[in-house]
Amino acid sequence: MDRVWNNAPPAAAKPELSPTEMKHSFAVQPVRSPRSKRGWQGEFLCHCVRCKWTFQVNPESGSIIAFNNVNEPLAGDEALKRVASFAAGPCPAFADFPGYQEAREATRPKPIRERLQPILHLLGFDRAA
Repeated sequence: MDRVWNNAPPAAAKPELSPTEMKHSFAVQPVRSPRSKRGWQGEFLCHCVRCKWTFQVNPESGSIIAFNNVNEPLAGDEALKRVASFAAGPCPAFADFPGYQEAREATRPKPIRERLQPILHLLGFDRAA
């Protein structure tokens, strides 16, 4: 009697990935500027090879600009959603994977009041008694 040992998951099942594994995977290109003697202003274009989102990043100023699929800067909620996923993810290419929603919730920015709480406390403006 022949036995078939098949411990592989069904073809439709997707593996469980950690939030770190769901981050964007960027191809990075320096932005050239004719005003610069070095030919480089310190800005980068970061293109995710998984979801195809593009960001322009300036490490000196800390700015991140999200672009649409025709290389125009985005604005509004879509821009905020993309920029929020830039560093910590998750990349939308993993939207159908288990754990994606939990990873999105974990990386969602905190409300401004919560982020400012330590400063408000030091200044004596917090609501704590």
